[in-house]
Amino acid sequence: MCRSVREDRGLTMTELIIAMGIFGILMAIVFSIMIMLTYQAKDSLARAESVEQARLGISHIDRQVRSGNLIANPANETFANSGVAPYFSLRIYTQEDGNDQCVQWRVIDHDGDGFHDLEFRSWKPSDATDHTDWAVVAHNIVVPDAIDTTAPTGESWPPFFVDNANVGQSESHFVRITLRLLEPDASPGAKPSTVTTVVTGRNTVFGYPTSTCSNVPSPD
Repeated sequence: MCRSVREDRGLTMTELIIAMGIFGILMAIVFSIMIMLTYQAKDSLARAESVEQARLGISHIDRQVRSGNLIANPANETFANSGVAPYFSLRIYTQEDGNDQCVQWRVIDHDGDGFHDLEFRSWKPSDATDHTDWAVVAHNIVVPDAIDTTAPTGESWPPFFVDNANVGQSESHFVRITLRLLEPDASPGAKPSTVTTVVTGRNTVFGYPTSTCSNVPSPD
């Protein structure tokens, strides 16, 4: 009787190399996608945290401005009293929480890398030597190369300026605050997240002299 014998053989070396190559390519694709998603999640979390810091800072400024008796025009701020250029500092005489105090905010780039910090300090109106140190509220703020307080698109708005478009017949100051946030390790071409709002202050409606809080501590 004749039996049929089935040949039982495995993969040849060539087939094995091809299979391993395909598997390696697939694994490389999977890992690259995982790494990309990990970085995107990290960037999104960092961006959300930066935006939340900026919003908290703006909320704090809003409370101080709404309780303010005098808001100095950011256009008139000087490097000598703030350590930054005009439109990068905001000075307020406020009664927030029932306490008369002078408050100063600024957006400053300490190390020249293009990324700024939002900082604030306060002092007694009667004694500029009794002041707090600068406290950082938000990081990773970027600013436009050119400043234009009349740009309709807002792409060149500075951090602080009196928004004349909102003045109308009111004596109050309408201060526009614009903070643009961008992570230092963001991909090339990434656009910053922008947080902007207009806050309303009473300014000199109640007759406070413009010299209030003009005695400013050293900006350092």
